[in-house]
Amino acid sequence: MNPGRPDDLPEPSEGDPDPLVRFRSWRGFLFAAVAVNLLFLYGIAGQSFEPTSAVLVKTLTWLPFNLIATVLYYVFMIKLGRDASGAALPGGRWYGALCIVMIVLNWIAFFNL
Repeated sequence: MNPGRPDDLPEPSEGDPDPLVRFRSWRGFLFAAVAVNLLFLYGIAGQSFEPTSAVLVKTLTWLPFNLIATVLYYVFMIKLGRDASGAALPGGRWYGALCIVMIVLNWIAFFNL
């Protein structure tokens, strides 16, 4: 009996499949982040065209998003580029190029819209 778990839950065994395995994929997380990023750019572009609130929208909403997204894409480049031993992973260059494109796209859109 484990004191941190309720008594009615069965103990996990070694042979049980991991029910959260689909949430532990860096590649899937990257694709979800790209989709959210594109939706964010689409939504925020309309708000930044209004002259009275464009500076506030960019400063309070878009700048923090770009900073967080840049760090997140950098982490994706590291995680998807090489494994723990330093060997290149399949598709690592493609994922790295996608991350660089998304970082550049975010900052170009930030300064030009």
